[in-house]
Amino acid sequence: MSLDASSRGPNIGAFVRRRRASWERLHALAGRVDTGTLSLAEVEELDRLYRRAAGDLAHARAAFPGSDAEGYLSQVTARAYASLYRRRRARPGAARDFVARRIPETFLAHLPLFGLAAAFLAAGMAAGALAVAFDPAAAASLVPRAVRDAVAGGRMWTDSLLGVAPGVEGSLIAHNNIAVTGLVFALGLTGGIGTAWLLFANGLLLGAVAVHCVQRGLGRPFFSFVAAHGPAELLCVLLAGQAGFLLASALVAPGEWPRGEALVRRGREAARLLALVVPLLAVVGVVESAISPGATFPGPVKAGLGALLAAAVLLYLVRPAARARAAA
Repeated sequence: MSLDASSRGPNIGAFVRRRRASWERLHALAGRVDTGTLSLAEVEELDRLYRRAAGDLAHARAAFPGSDAEGYLSQVTARAYASLYRRRRARPGAARDFVARRIPETFLAHLPLFGLAAAFLAAGMAAGALAVAFDPAAAASLVPRAVRDAVAGGRMWTDSLLGVAPGVEGSLIAHNNIAVTGLVFALGLTGGIGTAWLLFANGLLLGAVAVHCVQRGLGRPFFSFVAAHGPAELLCVLLAGQAGFLLASALVAPGEWPRGEALVRRGREAARLLALVVPLLAVVGVVESAISPGATFPGPVKAGLGALLAAAVLLYLVRPAARARAAA
């Protein structure tokens, strides 16, 4: 149906001219849904434009009943509604698309929240390191007793990992790490306050333990231990923090959506990040139990493995952006 902007006088003409571009954009996006080529940002735009068009339709029905504008809006909003809310059958390759495209797109779309998580973690690490560096007695409050006792005896508390079968210990470590990252994510429901505090607290502990080990002559064994699994483990914590802050954004700044609906939508996006975190933590658990402790593997080998693992994950996450720049 075509739009005749002058068929009902100047009022409808101004209305159509003011809103026509967004209606046509909505029509174009709805037409591309079946091809599966919409990006995450375009899906959000489709939903936003649909809501505005629905409001425009209500206005047109009240002010310009029977007009071309009302008829066109009826068609456009009906098509957009069907595109947004119909039940879809799983497409072949949907799982591959989820892994190859959806997870990285979500990461990139909310990159500032990843930066926010990194800021809280880094602030905690700096605070813990400085506190123990300027006042070694602060270790009594910031460093767990088991760690202090082992360090006082001139040994790494991680040596006990060597006495357990790697598969068993790795599963226990992975379970613990998943519990921590899950809590970082879930505390996004506190408006992000709990997520921020847990990130800061984990950084505080890490910074304090690192400096305490250095002061007691165990700096090299400590950094040798964390080199293989530490970078990837911290990356998992940051991704969980990003997911937690994404939840928090639905409560603090839901935009045009009701908070409940915003929470559902952003919760789905956050779940994509966790879908990467969980298997990555399983790998981290195996590395931490089998490679990180002891001197079986030289420090440079551990550091290389840790850097390679973290770099591979980051490359996977930023690859869509690199491809977009290359295609531009």
